[in-house]
Amino acid sequence: MARLEQNRFARNYITCIEKGDLEAAKSLLFLWTRTYFLSLPAAPNRRDLTNPDLWGCLAQYASLSGDRSPVDDFWQRLDGVCPRTCTPTAIPLLGVPILNRPDLLLRLLDSLDHPVETLAIVDNSIASGLADTAALSRLLAQLEREPPAGIGRVRVARPFANQGVASSWNAILTAFPEAPFALLVNNDVVFAPGVLAQVIERVDPSLPQFVPLLPAPQEFSAFAITPAAWDRVGLFDANFHPAYCEDLDYAERLRACGAVEWITPDDLQSLQLRANPTASATIASDPRLEACNRTTFLLNSLWLHSQRRLEQPHRGTWMRRWLSQWVLEQAPPLANQAPLDAVPG
Repeated sequence: MARLEQNRFARNYITCIEKGDLEAAKSLLFLWTRTYFLSLPAAPNRRDLTNPDLWGCLAQYASLSGDRSPVDDFWQRLDGVCPRTCTPTAIPLLGVPILNRPDLLLRLLDSLDHPVETLAIVDNSIASGLADTAALSRLLAQLEREPPAGIGRVRVARPFANQGVASSWNAILTAFPEAPFALLVNNDVVFAPGVLAQVIERVDPSLPQFVPLLPAPQEFSAFAITPAAWDRVGLFDANFHPAYCEDLDYAERLRACGAVEWITPDDLQSLQLRANPTASATIASDPRLEACNRTTFLLNSLWLHSQRRLEQPHRGTWMRRWLSQWVLEQAPPLANQAPLDAVPG
């Protein structure tokens, strides 16, 4: 939207508010919102979408009048926006929640045969009392310092305690909303040769897509998901804790959303199934985890079948997170400080 037109809308809105004419302000906001969205390019970037003048006036009107309809109109229109995306040549984001078994993580990393831009690991081992926690901590610190060949950077999140699979996936997705897509994988999974390159070829970051790399019931052991998909469906339900049934809930929500394309790559799933003949190595590696899981699995099953689960709002999380990032400009040098490239060596 042209700056002149933007300023005209803002001035006219302020005039309506100063006169106490809320009806005129409401009509103006609907027109301003419609004009704003019509003026956007086909694939807008974050700068195109950022409009604090409009956002502030919408929020002020709702606060003054108690009428949320212009605000709801804005969010509904924003749901239909498809932001600008790029076609990656590397896996843009590989996300791995981990509780134990650093040896399995190393096995997973050894199976990577395609470049990865960001490896994001959520370390849920802290305060777990598991025997290999110290070894896992050392490994993750080493990976951060020295990313393996083919991996651009390694980022590790260290929550206070085991936040569970769903929350870990959410932490990965929301921390990197700029990623064209995310590939989320359990630490006990390996990739068959050539699969990662095929994922790059088959995922379209501009579309809402979900691509499981293993067949049911292991579809959520390794899957690709685009921002447009989790923006429409929402984040994973963290009430499923620490593991199990979050996949059934999300599969139900994915299938209920007609806008999301569920892609089943049978050939890749067959390759992955042969490379991963066993599952759930994390829990099977410690009888204490198996005992705990017997209880929490039942509680998660109970939540899965509750009406309350269905009443939660889920939509628009990615778009809001993507728009609300803080992108700081480089600070100018102090008046009495020379730029770094001007400082003698």
